[in-house]
Amino acid sequence: MERVLYFRRRTSPEESLSRLEQALNGLNPRRPQLGRSAASETNESITGAEDSKGSLGLNLLYAVEEPLIDFIFVHGLGGGSRKSWAFSSDAYHYWPKEWLSRDQEFRCVRVHSFGYKADLFDKRESVADIYDFALALLREIEQSPEIRRSKTRIVLIAHSMGGIVCKKAYMLAREDPSTQELASRIHTMYFFGTPHRGSDLVKSLEKILKISYGPKHYVSDLRRNSSSITAVNDGFRHFAEDLQLWSFYETLPCNLFVTNALIVDKGSATLGYARERTSLLNADHRSMNKFDLPSDPNYKTIRNAFITTIDSILSDVSQSSSSTAKEQHDRLVQLTGIAEPPLDDLIALEDMKVTGSCEWLTSKESYVSWRTPWSNSRAIFWLTGIAASGKSVLCSHVVSNVQEQNSGCSYFFFKHGNAVKSSIASCLISLAYQMAMSNESILQRLLDVGETSSPWDRWDEKTIWRKLFIGCIFKETRPMPHFWILDALDECQRYPILLTFLAQVPPYLRVFLTSRNTAEVEQGVTRLSSVAIRYEIQPEDTLGDLKVFVESRMDLLPTDDERGRTKLKDRILGKASGCFLWTALVVQELQHTYSEEGAEEVLNDVPTDMDDLYAKMLDNIPTNARARKLAKSLFTWALSSFRALNLDEMQCAIKLDTGETVHHLDRTISAVCGQLIRVDKSHHVQIIHQTAKTWLLDQNVCADFEIDRAQSHSRVAQSCLRLLVENLSKGARFRRTSAMSSTLAAYPELTDYACFFFSDHLQKCSSDNSKTWNLLHEFFHGSVLSWIEHLARSGRIYNITRTASNLRAYLTRRAKHLAPFSAEKESMEAWINDLIRLSARFRACLMTSPASIHTLIPALCPVESVISRTFASRQRGLIMDGLLDQTWPDCLGRIDYLNQYASAVSHGERYSAVAVSNGTVFLYYRDSLQVFCSLNHERRVNILKFSGEDQYLATASSRMIKIWALGSRTMLWAFSLTHQALAINFLHENGMLAAAVQGNYTISWDLQEGLEIKRWQWIDCIYYNALHQKPRQPPGKALFSTNNALLAVYYRGLPVYLFDTENEYHIGYCSRQGSRLSDGSAAHYTIDALDFNPSPEIDILIVSYGDGELAMFDLYSTEMLYSRPSVYAHSLACSPDGRLLVTGSSRGTIEIFEFGGTQGQDLSLIYRIDSFEDGIRGIAFSSDSLRFADIRGSQFRIWEPAVLARTDLDEGSQSELSQAIALAPKSVSMLEGPPEAEVTTLSCHSSGNVVFCGKQDGSVVYFDTHLARQGGVLYRHALNVAVTCTVYSEGNCTLATADESGRVLIRTLIESTTEYRVECDVSEIRSDESLTALLYNSSGTRILLQGTRSAEIWTIEGEQIGSSIPLESEHVTIYANSPTPEAFTLTSNHSLRTFSWANAAEIQPYLDEKLADLKLTHRDSSPSNFAPIQPQRRHREDLPRQSSGYIVYHQRVDRSTISDFSSLLIWPLSTITVSDPYPAPLKVPYLENLTRRVLQIIAVPGNLLLFIDTDYWVCSLDLASSSSIKHAVHRHFFVLSEWRSSNRDFIIAFVPANQEFIVARRHGLLVFRRGLECREQWTVFGSR
Repeated sequence: MERVLYFRRRTSPEESLSRLEQALNGLNPRRPQLGRSAASETNESITGAEDSKGSLGLNLLYAVEEPLIDFIFVHGLGGGSRKSWAFSSDAYHYWPKEWLSRDQEFRCVRVHSFGYKADLFDKRESVADIYDFALALLREIEQSPEIRRSKTRIVLIAHSMGGIVCKKAYMLAREDPSTQELASRIHTMYFFGTPHRGSDLVKSLEKILKISYGPKHYVSDLRRNSSSITAVNDGFRHFAEDLQLWSFYETLPCNLFVTNALIVDKGSATLGYARERTSLLNADHRSMNKFDLPSDPNYKTIRNAFITTIDSILSDVSQSSSSTAKEQHDRLVQLTGIAEPPLDDLIALEDMKVTGSCEWLTSKESYVSWRTPWSNSRAIFWLTGIAASGKSVLCSHVVSNVQEQNSGCSYFFFKHGNAVKSSIASCLISLAYQMAMSNESILQRLLDVGETSSPWDRWDEKTIWRKLFIGCIFKETRPMPHFWILDALDECQRYPILLTFLAQVPPYLRVFLTSRNTAEVEQGVTRLSSVAIRYEIQPEDTLGDLKVFVESRMDLLPTDDERGRTKLKDRILGKASGCFLWTALVVQELQHTYSEEGAEEVLNDVPTDMDDLYAKMLDNIPTNARARKLAKSLFTWALSSFRALNLDEMQCAIKLDTGETVHHLDRTISAVCGQLIRVDKSHHVQIIHQTAKTWLLDQNVCADFEIDRAQSHSRVAQSCLRLLVENLSKGARFRRTSAMSSTLAAYPELTDYACFFFSDHLQKCSSDNSKTWNLLHEFFHGSVLSWIEHLARSGRIYNITRTASNLRAYLTRRAKHLAPFSAEKESMEAWINDLIRLSARFRACLMTSPASIHTLIPALCPVESVISRTFASRQRGLIMDGLLDQTWPDCLGRIDYLNQYASAVSHGERYSAVAVSNGTVFLYYRDSLQVFCSLNHERRVNILKFSGEDQYLATASSRMIKIWALGSRTMLWAFSLTHQALAINFLHENGMLAAAVQGNYTISWDLQEGLEIKRWQWIDCIYYNALHQKPRQPPGKALFSTNNALLAVYYRGLPVYLFDTENEYHIGYCSRQGSRLSDGSAAHYTIDALDFNPSPEIDILIVSYGDGELAMFDLYSTEMLYSRPSVYAHSLACSPDGRLLVTGSSRGTIEIFEFGGTQGQDLSLIYRIDSFEDGIRGIAFSSDSLRFADIRGSQFRIWEPAVLARTDLDEGSQSELSQAIALAPKSVSMLEGPPEAEVTTLSCHSSGNVVFCGKQDGSVVYFDTHLARQGGVLYRHALNVAVTCTVYSEGNCTLATADESGRVLIRTLIESTTEYRVECDVSEIRSDESLTALLYNSSGTRILLQGTRSAEIWTIEGEQIGSSIPLESEHVTIYANSPTPEAFTLTSNHSLRTFSWANAAEIQPYLDEKLADLKLTHRDSSPSNFAPIQPQRRHREDLPRQSSGYIVYHQRVDRSTISDFSSLLIWPLSTITVSDPYPAPLKVPYLENLTRRVLQIIAVPGNLLLFIDTDYWVCSLDLASSSSIKHAVHRHFFVLSEWRSSNRDFIIAFVPANQEFIVARRHGLLVFRRGLECREQWTVFGSR
């Protein structure tokens, strides 16, 4: 889809109107060539059946192909959606429809009209008023499919009373959080004769109506300065600054029965706002918006105003589109790690191409057929040829040929030995990037995938292909032809995998491949014979190109006549044998000869064999020692580097390697490298050809230049480490004295390469070099944090995990040179583990703030981690005390469902799902424990299954399967069952669901129609014999394979039955025949769990038996391949990549095994997590195989052990692998006893020295913040009744706590020198509902109890004051102190109501006029927290606290509901008086953008609003500088998602006295010091 931007061309009004009149020629009844009779034949006139006033509701008058603006015309009193805008009943005069639709200035404008029943002379009584009309208008706009599905800007054009209707509709939209996004799209309002202050004529009109037609409320609303109009004006002024306003007023009087008068005078027709534009029209009230011809001066005035608005909007859209495009590109770069196509490779090849060459290929019939989109030819064109035959240049020619035809084109050039350019994953990511940049639809879908998926750098090529191509790019509904050009396929690692992908490309995608002729290529050609055209380059094909190339260089060769030229050219071509490289090298050599004899000598001496030619070139290198030393260094770097270095990088590398500074390196390379190294047009240094690289690495012709691979990589690794140690350490020292957002120090040019590739060189280097080992330790103790920052700033966090994998491979080989219990070895193992954990745990934070690695992350790492031990004490940043992790937790998070137990678990692409015993299914975002939504199955769910791309979720109970559409969070189908479902699976690209049930059959349903389409009785095809009887009992377990091709079924006391579901036959029995009981029968035992290995290369079924044995069976022979005793796997799951197996025992122990052997038939235990907890009921792996979830008892846990990270070894240093020492499997202990009760609420003493906490078990305790330890238990509520809120009054030292039963305990505390204790019991109060907040009055003698439905005031002695105060909604009401100490305020998103502490009565403005001028004062109050709520409920903020200048109201609706919105309102206390029931909130630019990012308000100390954003950063907004909000918001530090309480909120408080933050974590507290000192800009993007 093309990106369309409108650019306004400038035309004169006369020219533009002339074009309009020409366009209207067929409609204008006054044109001589078309009279009224003709017009009536060709155009509809409004007669008879059609109401002359026009239709009610919102009517689409004209649609455009790509609308950017919506015009909505709204009539006034007594008008109609057509009548008010037409000079006559003729269709021609309905100008919003007929004129605008033909006017080129309005080609991006979609036009609507809105009609409502506002008749004057209808005798039926109407109770409707302006509010009703406004609400109807808002709902019509909100529900319009055209407007709702687009992002257009809206312009409201209103006549008379319609202007008041529009103003009121806009106010309603702004006040309702669910329509605020729609309100933000309203750009301009036009008012034509709108009585903003009413009209004096209304009284007379009311008298007439009362006598003849009955009263009309909407007429009464138009009285001069009526209460209705006044309320609209008072409210509208607060929002008007966001709008462009145009007011047109009448200048001619209207004929009114017995007199002439202005219906709406100028004073009432204009608002008087600073940004309002006013203009007169030479017309009366009735005709000011009706025109006979486009040349009418009034129409020209209005049209020009409309065009001004259009230009303004299009200018904004253009800027917004540019900004959006940049943001989208930046996000795509962040996801892919790619900023542009491989242009350097393409340009280098294009530079080598000679004009006129390569045409032979594009003229061949087979190529032309392939090049033709949608033709019947095969989709893949595979070009093969000998080495150096010009295939890559031909590839660049194909790219140009395709691009010349304006077809979509993506390309990639494989390079052997280059870690990036030889990777399938890199190729696929590059192709995805290029396709996204050429197609906006693909770009948007890829960005959507990136929002909800794990980081792409963690994916292998199969995951990339499945998720980005099969699941996203190839889903294009209206595809356009696209071409892939892939060069040097034979230089791609594991390219047979790529061929399997290419066989699946859709028909609109054409693929061009090049490769050498090899045995593997021949096999690939055979495999793709049905979809690929294969063409092998013949000598006669390239002869013409060689001839063109030689002729292009003849002027530089030693000949001066045609005969000599021809002779020399023929000699060259005769010896070339079709080899371009040989020809180019010889021509280059001939350019340095000066005679015909010299040329002849060169041709005679140059060997035709390329190996001999390379040897001769090597022999030509100068013989002096300095030149050969430099050449050896250049060869070492050029041959060993994982990507081509540019000249600056190579110069730095040579300096590091030899200590010499070489200027004019390009000339030096030409002089000392014998033409074996070249500098291309993009200034990159590389070996002249892959064949030359291979020869140089293997040659033994010249001992001076023999390259030992391992030693070369050691040499390069040492140079890289030395560079990082010397330069990054300087940056680290600079960092410790600078702000968090400071930039890194300037580093030499090679730093980027060293950061990214040093570990790859380590992985391939010799392990016996102590110098390398020592440099590595030096790097970790001084430079590692700056290295991480550098990677984060360049968007390559994934390289941290990759580095850890490379280091592990290096350490495995290095271990044989170290003592068995070497401290250095343990230190390196710790660093490897820390890097993997750090990347997993802090990835998002590092991407947000790379500098946080210095100031924040060391403090947040576990105390015993090597990062914390090395750097936490060095940094001048965040300090954290309290309940800290001692070691890295394998468990990332835990949710406890309290009185419910978890019954099923599943992991999808984007979400994880957990079912609990009451039938509720909770869905969480895969990278956090944040709730996405909850579903109610109504019965206990036993099975959960996600479809591909998480389009659907299937939930199965004993007799029901439900299918949920996750996009809309609604149930799609419900299928009743006669027998219980044992297994379910989606197939046919989510179009079908299959279930295996206890009735010994499978059922399949069509998910498009919701109909059953097939049943298969598998028991009918079972063959049985003396050993294996036909089962008589129902099956206990069943399982489909990942591709649904196989079904495993278990019957108690029998072997596992294996079936082929596609061909519907019984494969055989999986039986432990070798194990027999004392009576000789086979020991089948009970089977606890079974799973198929999902890897297509591993055909294995894993079965766990009740006696503890784990067995693996071949899927086709059904033979037992492997068994392992004493595993006791109550649950098990294979990772989606087929590499790992996780088991969970009935004692809570988790074991992780790795599949080994040639066919995955072996298991090696690599990790164990011991835990004395409930037995594990289920395990589910994430789609990227890097984490898994389990359920046990009432808990759901997410695990991410470091061993899950892939640790594949490359091909380097294979000679040492046989001597490598395997690192022992690790076992960790989580022997948790009964878990301690969690903190559920806290309240801080103003000094910050002590915090009072309520806990889950009903206990009330206090913590000493200096030690961050619990001091003791003060008192208890009922056992295991959770405390929901606390509040402390320092005036009388009373602590009040409430629990979930509604019981409130008030105690007086006394402080001794070492502790707090209860002095006396003050009272006990019982409420009828669970309480969510408590608030003391200023003297601490009365307390406010807030529930979900009402609030009450009590004395602390236990006497209720007044009656209960009903709350409008549990979701929108909070409290604060008020204009006087004797009152408090009830705050919501649409009201501020004041109540008296004395009698709980609402204070009305007229009751006490003395209060009207009093300013609001606010006493610091202790924070309150709310009772745990179910994840489906909306979240509400605590009482505004610690505010001295503002009241802040925040409402965030959880995503568990379909309507997702947020509201943030800020009132300066100086604006709040009792006389103004609802003052305007503070006007803050970009506030709506900020609101969407606010997750939770922490406090409002002074002018600072502290909040947690949706990325879990603690941020601040300086309200005193809010007029420039872009610079007023800062982020300080982040909190971890696992610190949230069981109700998914953070229990957090801020203590102004010492600037400390207190966060509850499980049963303890975390104290953050110096948090506000860490700060960097927090950007609010976008505009209204």
